[in-house]
This record gives sequence, structure tokens and C-alpha cells, in this order.
Amino acid sequence: MDDFYIGKYELTVSEFREFVNTTGYMTEGEIGDGCSVYGGGEWKKDTGREWKKDRSKSWRNPSFSQGNNHPVSCVSWRDAVVYIEWLSNKTGKRYRLPTEAEWEYAARSGGKVEKWAGTNNESELMDYAWYNKNSGSKTHPVGQKKSNGLGLYDMAGNVWEWCSDWFDEKYYSNSPKDNPKGADNGIRVLRGGSWYNAPHRLRTSVRAEREPDKRADGSGFRLAASVKEQKLD
Repeated sequence: MDDFYIGKYELTVSEFREFVNTTGYMTEGEIGDGCSVYGGGEWKKDTGREWKKDRSKSWRNPSFSQGNNHPVSCVSWRDAVVYIEWLSNKTGKRYRLPTEAEWEYAARSGGKVEKWAGTNNESELMDYAWYNKNSGSKTHPVGQKKSNGLGLYDMAGNVWEWCSDWFDEKYYSNSPKDNPKGADNGIRVLRGGSWYNAPHRLRTSVRAEREPDKRADGSGFRLAASVKEQKLD
């Protein structure tokens, strides 16, 4: 991997609100059919969580209360890209979503053999992540748990994080060794797991794929940037 920057925290509600208040932007959920939220109070052994689209739900009002320092959720991949374009124009610095390879390298504390971001022991996972056993079925303010070895918070749990890549299940069997950028087409990738997932879904190796207009109350993002393109403060 070439050197890169990645956000210490997931993007927060207050950061996204500044963008919306400045630009008047409406997310895909707000102009469409809302956000996918948990549709029942029972875990289904075979089918996993039951989901439903709720037109009243968006990043402003997901299925739980949020404060300014909670990670923004109910944002699509396209919403994330528009935010990043705005921030780049505002600051003069070139931000982007991390590639999937960058995300995993960072989550593994710099490419270490780590089953979860920060630890290999499931007994320690509660110290590092918000997930189905400790989240209370909601997000939590960023940075409350332990960081991994690179000082990054919530790389496991809290919200899934969009990556820049198109998804291909077999891509890494045939990809370039250096700086793999993902497939040429398909659907988009999320990594890290969220507040509603069990421990096995929070592993650093787990890959999720979604259409770029998908938005759910467990999906957000964090920023990245290439070192060679600029020096960030």
C-alpha cells in the first residue's frame, strides 16, 4: 500500500449536518423512500434481521436517538461521495472514501493478523466495539471504545463503513499486489460491521456488498486521502 490517511473517527452527525445546512442537500433517503430500519424485535436464526423501509426515517431521524458525536447513518454511498466532494472543495484538500484494501490494512492495525480491529480475542471485543451484545440496538458517540493499534476508533462495529470499491467476490484472488483498487463494476463495498451485528460479522476480513443507493440505520463512512496528493494538517 502507498501511504494514505484515514479518519480517526467515523463521520459524525454534526459534520454531516454542517454540509446539509450549507448546501441544502437532501439525501437519497429523504427524496426517496426513506431508510431501511430494523423491522421487528426478534432475531431470526435463518434469515437474520428483518428490515423494512420507513419513509419517515433518514440521517436526521434514524430508528434511535442520536447526538452530534454519533456516527451519521442512513446515508448511501452516493450521499457519502457528494459530502466528500463538498468537503474537498471547501478545504482545497482531496478527500475520498478508502479503498477496501486500505480499510482492511488500517483496521488490522497496519496489516497485522487481527481477527477484529484491535484484538484477536472475542472476550475483549466489548472493549473495542459496539455490536449486538452491548449496543442497546443503537449507535454510540464515536471514540468511546478502545482504539486499534493505529489509534483508529470504531473500525469494528457502530456503523458499517462505505469503501470506494466495486465488489467482486473473487477480486483479490487476481488483483494487483500493489494498491488494489477494486473491481471495474458491480455493487459497492461496506466493511466493519455495526451496532446490530454479531461478533463474526465484525471481523476485519468480512466484506459486505450493497447497491450504491442503499441506506440503512447501520451504515455510515469515514474519510481517507492519499499522502502523495497533498499534505493534510
